[in-house]
Amino acid sequence: MDNFKDLQPFLEPQSIAIIGLSRRTGEGSNNAMENLLGYGYRGKIYPINPNTGEILGVKAYPSIKDVEAPIDLAVISTHRSRVPAHVRECAERGIKCISIVTQGFIDAGDEEGRRLFKEIGDIAKSSGCRILGPNSFGSANVFHNFCTAFARIDMQRNPVGLICQTGSLFNNSSEFRFTGKAIDVGNICNVNFADCLEYFEADPEVKVIVLHIEGMQDARRFFEVAKRVSRKKPIVALKTGKNEQAARAASSHTGSLAGRHVIWKAALKQAGAISVDSFEELVDVTRAFCLLPALTNPNVCVATFSGGVAIMALDAMRNTGLHAGKLSETTGAKIEKLAPEWLSVGNPVDHWPIVMGSGSMTRTLSDILEILLSDKEFGALLFIQIIPSPAMGREIKGILDSLAAKYPSRPLVATLTGPCSFELVRELQAEGRVLAFTSPERAIRALARVHEYTEFRMRASTD
Repeated sequence: MDNFKDLQPFLEPQSIAIIGLSRRTGEGSNNAMENLLGYGYRGKIYPINPNTGEILGVKAYPSIKDVEAPIDLAVISTHRSRVPAHVRECAERGIKCISIVTQGFIDAGDEEGRRLFKEIGDIAKSSGCRILGPNSFGSANVFHNFCTAFARIDMQRNPVGLICQTGSLFNNSSEFRFTGKAIDVGNICNVNFADCLEYFEADPEVKVIVLHIEGMQDARRFFEVAKRVSRKKPIVALKTGKNEQAARAASSHTGSLAGRHVIWKAALKQAGAISVDSFEELVDVTRAFCLLPALTNPNVCVATFSGGVAIMALDAMRNTGLHAGKLSETTGAKIEKLAPEWLSVGNPVDHWPIVMGSGSMTRTLSDILEILLSDKEFGALLFIQIIPSPAMGREIKGILDSLAAKYPSRPLVATLTGPCSFELVRELQAEGRVLAFTSPERAIRALARVHEYTEFRMRASTD
């Protein structure tokens, strides 16, 4: 089975039929075709609605059987009782990829839902169709100006392939958009996590694979595939349903088996995936893999305006594999030339007294950071700075942008605090050149996960 070829119509369709498309348009209508047109999708769209002749100026058809043109992907959003008939009609039309939005199958927990789900599966098995869902938000591809979701999605051109069991992750983070490319597997008829992993494994536009897992049936194959894929690309995984109550909710949501969390976490680690414990960590670690190069050296240099915040960073390194190494003699001598005679120079580097005593904060701070980035004793530099005003934010941004461009192979992470820090962090995140956080703990955690994966890749290359 060639999953890249088989699943490509879900991410790069040249034509799409939307079965059960509403005539309602405008704000709050959740009209999938209106969204597609808004994204700038350039493929053919065939709305299927027997109660109208056109929607948004596009000819509508009473049935999928009335569309004579080839169709790469069909999206079904009708009452659950009618879904099997629509799937059968799509199969008879030769449509090989079908995405089912409708809920109320095994997620409903009733006998009728289970019967309908089995009927859909039987049709897929006999016809060879690939079915995403049911109870799926669909698929999205910002590089193709494409998303089947009924809700409007704010996508970014991030090199991320998201595989999830909730459409909320398509648009759930104010800090970072996972939806470079995304697939919601939903209740999993016959497009599962392992299939999607293989798709993103072969996708040259995907650098990082992100997983949100509630549960799955074929875990053995998933871990076999994950072990292979993780040697090529980082896999960041959030397994939910950790306690009994959450596990019951996960089963109700997707109809999947949640399993014991401790077993999942151990298995994910064995497969080379980076297992995270919260949505915040999922966002932070994904951003780190998108922006940072490999981190082979665990020594971290901390350059700080505040000794107290630096101590927080050092505390965060405990049990991570990272530590604060010593400055090289050359680096120490260069910093001492800039520093007042009373300042003890070491790691962390307290740059504030040096900057305050200089004629130019921007030039001096830039010189200090460049000296530290040039020190091969360190694998990464953590820069900590307060941002008290927009003017200071602009100066710091200029320094960070310049250094990141000049030293692309050196991991540089910023922790920005103060009243104007949030605005600057958001701006840096939106531009996607510098990795910045609002706390040292988040910054160190992200660096540690990059180092953890780098070590895994190095070990795997010798196996």
